[in-house]
Amino acid sequence: MAGYKREIRPGTWRFEYQVDGEKFSQNVKAKNDKDADKKLSIFVAEVEKGKYRKDTGLTFIEFAQMFFDKYANDNLSPTTVRDYKNRINKYIADEIGTTKINKLKRLQIQELANKLVKEYNLSSKTAKNDIKLISSILNKAIEWDYIDYNVADKISIPKNLKKQKKKVILYSYNELRQFMDALEKLKNKELQIAIYTSFYTGARRGEVLALTFNDINFNIKTIDFNKNKINVKGGTQEKDIKTGKNRLFYVPKIYIDKIEKYYKYLGNPKKDTKLFNMHPDTFSKEFKKFLEFNNLREINLKDLRALNESILVNQGIDIVSAAKRLGHLPSTSVNYYLDEIPEEDKKASEVFQNLF
Repeated sequence: MAGYKREIRPGTWRFEYQVDGEKFSQNVKAKNDKDADKKLSIFVAEVEKGKYRKDTGLTFIEFAQMFFDKYANDNLSPTTVRDYKNRINKYIADEIGTTKINKLKRLQIQELANKLVKEYNLSSKTAKNDIKLISSILNKAIEWDYIDYNVADKISIPKNLKKQKKKVILYSYNELRQFMDALEKLKNKELQIAIYTSFYTGARRGEVLALTFNDINFNIKTIDFNKNKINVKGGTQEKDIKTGKNRLFYVPKIYIDKIEKYYKYLGNPKKDTKLFNMHPDTFSKEFKKFLEFNNLREINLKDLRALNESILVNQGIDIVSAAKRLGHLPSTSVNYYLDEIPEEDKKASEVFQNLF
């Protein structure tokens, strides 16, 4: 069969072609019979070369579900998958969910980006992340031969000048003194040591909760962050730390002394014992209750991380060294090893030893 055409209405032609027992069809606009013959030849050639793609009928939301089932759930962290699903359910599904992926237009995605900022009042960064997610899903559609190009790339994200970035006001020196005095009196030892760990190390919540006593060297006064405890449906799960690079650095003697007392308080358990058994959300909630009970200004655990970095920089530690310690990824970031902890890191630990 060389290809068959028929005019189904003025200016619109129906092409059909069968190869290896599979039938392909397409509706095409043509000026006249001669123009239709020319386009039929192109259609047949594309089918023969395997370049013609059938209309699968998959909507964006249907393909997004395939994206999760066949890729994301097995290759991305549970936290990332949960974030992606929340993003899709919040705005994206309502806006483009029912549109077929091969019918999406770049202008449609641009209009969505504009709407996210101007109507939904999202920050430019949040809108950018939403469009980036759409782009990632469409890239997978290209990889799996569902579409030929990505209409979500090269999208301009408008600036939301009305959206004020939340300003974090860290504790002053006097507030920090009140905070530490209240913490010293806290009777819940697990919560107390968890907060001390967050403050003295600047580590992420999940990194703190994943620590075992094996990760702390009492003699050399070092701590090794190598795992991250995260929320998953039905409980928690441990995975590699966020940057994928373990962080081994010095901690002040005042902190080691507290950990040694805590170790004895727990009855000298095995070294592979977890320091803390709290759920990550429980840690956040109990921290908030601790502040409220002691009439301390409300901050969150992430603010302790920022406070740690602020103290280091204000006490003369260069910002790159502070960033490495906290697990940020500046261009000069490197892995830490026990015999390669820079001298600058010892100075960082001494800052907290002599803070008050």
